[in-house]
Amino acid sequence: MVIGDDLATLLPWCAAAIGAVTVLSVQSKQHGGHESSTYRLQSATGFCYLKVHRSRTHWHNEVHAYTHWARAFGNQAPRLLAVHDTEPLALVISEVTGQIVETAQLSLTQARSVWRDAGAALVALHDLEIGPGFGPCFRGDPCADGGAAAEYIEAKLKQQIERAVAGSYLHAGELPLLEAALAHVSVFAGEHPVPCHRDYCTANWLVNPDGRWCGVIDFEFAYWDVRVADFCRDPEWTWMRRPDLVDAYFDGYGRPSTPHKAQQLFVARAEYALGAILWGCDHAFFGFAREGHTALAFLASQPLI
Repeated sequence: MVIGDDLATLLPWCAAAIGAVTVLSVQSKQHGGHESSTYRLQSATGFCYLKVHRSRTHWHNEVHAYTHWARAFGNQAPRLLAVHDTEPLALVISEVTGQIVETAQLSLTQARSVWRDAGAALVALHDLEIGPGFGPCFRGDPCADGGAAAEYIEAKLKQQIERAVAGSYLHAGELPLLEAALAHVSVFAGEHPVPCHRDYCTANWLVNPDGRWCGVIDFEFAYWDVRVADFCRDPEWTWMRRPDLVDAYFDGYGRPSTPHKAQQLFVARAEYALGAILWGCDHAFFGFAREGHTALAFLASQPLI
């Protein structure tokens, strides 16, 4: 395996922090135009992961989440072992044994059980604490926005709509739907900022050999948000394609649906779909943009409760 500049710097640091390690594999990915690389390592005490961030914001989010929030999942989330806080920004976390759900072959019964268990596990994260405001987490600076929930959602959605209109990214009929979502942001009045994973989906859930949910990874998008953020930010768009799994998820979470919550979901799903369009168009990832358009069309076909 070729050792790049990052590893040439970080492997000696890893050895000083946790003992000598061997690099077993590497995976790189891009989120929002920001690349991260994850190296699976073997040490004298077992397996762990070195994650290198190009985005300082994502690094801050993940370090904060592993320091303060991952404990909500007990031994079903990685533990933070070391933090490298100068360039290259990195962290080392323990390994949670399991297979990524989106790559697992699960029966219908197993899949519903996984979604139910994931919903049940999420409650402890959301109930862990109430934050001082909404937004990303920074070391020494708890959040980006100390305002109220409705104003936070409104400002974010307005900014996205303005960008989409300026870029001519919207299809016919989409702007009225987004304006309807904007008109309903008052449904978030009184919501508190809580710890949210914000990428809580099958790409980051683990199952054991019996097909049971056994963990969650990848906290780089985690920050203070409204609870519903962890019910709509799903790159597989499960709420459109597999409502039975979403029903199991809500059942596990244990908080029954109400017209008020349905309106929150409408606003949050519209905002996520618009975000997919913006990200896809800005980064020439047009497949994701098409999925965002499909999601807006789906929302337009549903009655607004």
